[in-house]
Amino acid sequence: MNNLPKIPLDRWIDAAVRWLQEHFSALFDLISSGIQPLVAFFQSLLTALPPVLTAVLIAALALLVSRLSVSLFTLFGLLLIYNLGYWNEAAETISLVLTATTISVIIGVPLGILAARSRKAQNIITPVLDFMQTMPAFVYLIPAVFFFALGAVPGVIASVIFAMPPTIRLTNLGIRQVASDLIEAADAFGSTSAQKLFKVQLPLAKSTIMAGINQTIMLSLSMVVIASMIGAGGLGTVVLQAITRLEVGKGFEGGLSIVIIAIVLDRITQSLARDKKRESIPKKGLKRHWKGILAILIILAMVVAAFAQQKGTEKQTVTLTYVNWESEVASTYVLKHVLEDEGFQVELKEVDAGPMFAAVASGDADGTTAAWLPATHKDYMAEYKDQVVDLGPNLEGTKVGLVVPEYVKADSIEDLKNQAEDFDNQIIGIEAGAGVVQLTEKAIEDYDLDMELVTSSSAAMTASLEKAYRAKKPVAVTGWKPHWKFAKMELKFLEDPKKTYGEAENIHTLVRKGLEEDNPKAYQIMDRFYWTSQDMEEVMLLIEEGKSPEEAAAEWVKNHPDKVEQWTK
Repeated sequence: MNNLPKIPLDRWIDAAVRWLQEHFSALFDLISSGIQPLVAFFQSLLTALPPVLTAVLIAALALLVSRLSVSLFTLFGLLLIYNLGYWNEAAETISLVLTATTISVIIGVPLGILAARSRKAQNIITPVLDFMQTMPAFVYLIPAVFFFALGAVPGVIASVIFAMPPTIRLTNLGIRQVASDLIEAADAFGSTSAQKLFKVQLPLAKSTIMAGINQTIMLSLSMVVIASMIGAGGLGTVVLQAITRLEVGKGFEGGLSIVIIAIVLDRITQSLARDKKRESIPKKGLKRHWKGILAILIILAMVVAAFAQQKGTEKQTVTLTYVNWESEVASTYVLKHVLEDEGFQVELKEVDAGPMFAAVASGDADGTTAAWLPATHKDYMAEYKDQVVDLGPNLEGTKVGLVVPEYVKADSIEDLKNQAEDFDNQIIGIEAGAGVVQLTEKAIEDYDLDMELVTSSSAAMTASLEKAYRAKKPVAVTGWKPHWKFAKMELKFLEDPKKTYGEAENIHTLVRKGLEEDNPKAYQIMDRFYWTSQDMEEVMLLIEEGKSPEEAAAEWVKNHPDKVEQWTK
């Protein structure tokens, strides 16, 4: 059995994806151009008015469709999110969920009806739904990035694929559960197929269909953290940053905000699913429909404010992408602050190294300050060099390699071969897609080390290093300089006689093709952006001491006006 050749399924899938990219790019652009404005509209709906007023209006809507307790929870929950400082992120998350749910309902309900009315259609649809629900959600991110680059659109697409099955299944189930005697009665009265569907089956299946939509909303919300890995933004990014930086408090705040949104959406959709009893005394005219009229007026007010906000937005947007390393957080937020001072609106997309290069190459991001060359990101640069513009180094003289505490006896990577057990046969790495991790895999092979590379995150790597350092235990980690850990601990790079990690590196700024023509001022600032290891470590230390990246960047910019002027004059 072991001699059987492996089915090249991976190559077939890769070839299929490339073929779809080449022949259906116009279709993907059309889909993207339809989804992006819908996400932007929902976000404007939630951010056009002051957050407190928006929270009051949403609570009023909850009162009109549900109970007072739900309305009060909605009000205080949204105000808590605003107080924690995550209102904009919550708006992004709700926008993604509403967009994914809207698309799921538009596609899912008709498919559910089709499955209910045709046994053959059901037999075809059911295995597809099984595949959609059981495939790990992370897998959907890969083709989504290839077809739609980074941002909200691939996040929505992945959410739709993952979350749509309950709407289809429960629509099918609800229609099939309508009592046969009611169908016979409708047939006896001469109802057409459409009349039977819209006046008998769908009204009677409403609660079941709404239960499916409720599950779709919850599953869409569960995708927010996963979708943030491809730049979808929102509260998922808050949680992802907390995970990679080991910030327990921030992670709890982001998670709590997601829970609040989940409960609010769940209770409201459950209330919509219930058939409310008519009041005992019938009311005439507008009095009978005052709740519906008031709800429509509230929604109209928010829609008008959203359109007014979109019409009044005049700032030119610059999109920067970066990997969540302390060094790249420092450079990206400093550049963001400078660009904003020059009148630009800046969007950040935190992703892994591969999607970062792909985003700049596709034009989904305007640029990045996080390309480590020539060694760390060599493979990515080789793949995308003809699709990006290299503006040269923004910081020179960096170094990557294996780092150990000074008290460790080993001085060279070769020494690890005989001392592997002292390190528990492990090297602590960072994110799996990072260039330094790939180089470390090669180093293990080049030096024939009996050690396992444990991938984690830059924060987890640092935490492991600090824990071992305090206990004076041997530990080896993937490291790079500049990094604040060298200022905080006595560390050393292991010598690399085989030059697996290469010589000293530089961090380059890459921008998309066409940026110079489309946005010459931003291009000029990014082209002139250059600083030293000491500058970067100042920002990194401020962040390590507890300041947010925004606060640390603002303080550095304030303290270095001459350097900033060289970039912007």
